[in-house]
Amino acid sequence: MIASQARTWIQEQCRSENNALSPAFFDQHVLPVAGYGLRLARLLGADSGIVEIAAYLHDISAVQDIASIAEHHRLSAEVAGGLLAEWGCPAGSIERVKQCILTHSAPLKIGEGSLEEVCLSNADAMAQIARIPYWLFFAFTVRKLGFCEGEEWLRGRVEKNWNALIEPARGMIEAEYALAGEYLK
Repeated sequence: MIASQARTWIQEQCRSENNALSPAFFDQHVLPVAGYGLRLARLLGADSGIVEIAAYLHDISAVQDIASIAEHHRLSAEVAGGLLAEWGCPAGSIERVKQCILTHSAPLKIGEGSLEEVCLSNADAMAQIARIPYWLFFAFTVRKLGFCEGEEWLRGRVEKNWNALIEPARGMIEAEYALAGEYLK
């Protein structure tokens, strides 16, 4: 199964010593994105296979090279397309996964993209809200922000993501959002 292959492959990539996002990125971001994405896919009637594969590969270029982060949505889609072709994924599925990855960086509302794009983009934002300790690490270690600047950056990111989520996504992470507010007082 290609989703299983993608999961194993990204887990190995996250373990690389070149991964500036740290090996924890797999457990703290990739897996939560996949979990939330699959829950949303079931709820919205989206293709869960497309969502799951896209969730595993959505940040691959940033894992491989942190310098790509500004363009990681585009570059990750390219990397994913090559991998999926190599693994024998049908061309139509490859294009759908690539489109999900291209549009994942901000939560989409229903009707702003395919249901799979809506699921992945909301799941990515949900995982950022739900895993505050990892994103504090990211702000201070990866982005090298000062304390006040990093806290403000994360507070803004959480609020922006929360305000853009579709209602079912909000319902799934209300408790985590409340906890994020406690972290970021």
